Amino acid sequence: MGNTRAWPVLRTTDLAEALTLAEKLLSVALWYRADGCYLDAWARDEDELRRLTEAHPGARVGWDGQADGEFPVAVSLSVPDFAQAGGALRTWADITRCYVLWHDLKWPAVPELGLDVEYKYAELQIASNSHDIYCNEWTAEHTVFIHARPGHDERAAWLAARAGARVVGPPEFGW
Repeated sequence: MGNTRAWPVLRTTDLAEALTLAEKLLSVALWYRADGCYLDAWARDEDELRRLTEAHPGARVGWDGQADGEFPVAVSLSVPDFAQAGGALRTWADITRCYVLWHDLKWPAVPELGLDVEYKYAELQIASNSHDIYCNEWTAEHTVFIHARPGHDERAAWLAARAGARVVGPPEFGW
């Protein structure tokens, strides 16, 4: 049991820059499964829901205990590779706040910091049009987050440095 911590390592209005950093961070990962990735968005009205599902007909709509037709509604999409994740994120980011999460990966051991390989808490996320992992409030910026074990601030900084980035804010509670 437990939750990740999510360290922001980039805030930018350039979604391509966020995707480039994500690709670099995935290359630092000891291992990752390309199809262990999904997108989540929240449609706040019928128009957003229509646009999201028309853009990606394979998306799942989850009313999450709400009556059909009650908003906001969660929309999720599994993607099989990095290129499709980037394309879907670009499309959905033009419609609403959303995020892409790579969840099936391993961060490498960092012996000089006394850190073993990390699987349970290893995730990478781009929150589009948001500064927080849940995309609660709209911003013009996209945020890249490294998820890791609570207390592993050094791992987040180490991973970011390997990709030419740095931690740009305090961690927040993750999943």
